[in-house]
Amino acid sequence: MRTNAFINSVIEWDIINWFCCLDFWEKEIEFTKSRKTCLEIGTRSGGLSLWMALKGYDVICSDLYKPRLNTYALHDKYGVSNNIKYEIIDVTNIAYSNYFDIIIFKSVLGAVGKGNNKDLQMKAISEIYKALKPGGALLFAENCTGSALHHFMRKKFITWGQYWRYISVEELKGFLAQFSSYKYITVGFLGCFGRNEKQRMLLGKMDKILFNRVVPESWKYIIIGVALK
Repeated sequence: MRTNAFINSVIEWDIINWFCCLDFWEKEIEFTKSRKTCLEIGTRSGGLSLWMALKGYDVICSDLYKPRLNTYALHDKYGVSNNIKYEIIDVTNIAYSNYFDIIIFKSVLGAVGKGNNKDLQMKAISEIYKALKPGGALLFAENCTGSALHHFMRKKFITWGQYWRYISVEELKGFLAQFSSYKYITVGFLGCFGRNEKQRMLLGKMDKILFNRVVPESWKYIIIGVALK
């Protein structure tokens, strides 16, 4: 299912760049419909839970707080509510061990590390590792530090840019060292500078056509990957 409405519901923001995560995960993971288990961390509006439920997984859709009302409505709309349960879960203290086949998140670690708390970000990844079954997979898409321009614009124009802790690629590699293997890509340079989604779509197309290919890895602001326990 790749309609615009569906993609918008799953990705929500800067769609062209963040949509790369779905293509990457589908290339790297053999999804199965044998009623396997999935946990979405930091759900926001339940888009990734929807995506996994449509693949036949039994999903726990979680965040620090109760889901938004539109989360339930979204899952009802696509007929997957029976595949999804809702829980309040702190990613730094997950009450599951060796339980999930897949854990998935998008744009979570920056908030976990607010106040420049790198140790808490590392603890979150360790908790995810603990909660996965042996051979289970972490699917992630996260905001990176990006370029000096990204740093300046976030501090000046984005409210949460004052406290969000953006990670570098090298830091994330360190967090993932406990996994048996991992693969990743980096994308996005211009897309996040759009003031509305129409502008972000235009800038995202420029990223896809040119900038994702030519700018250094350290200048891109999204890292997407798969890590296997």
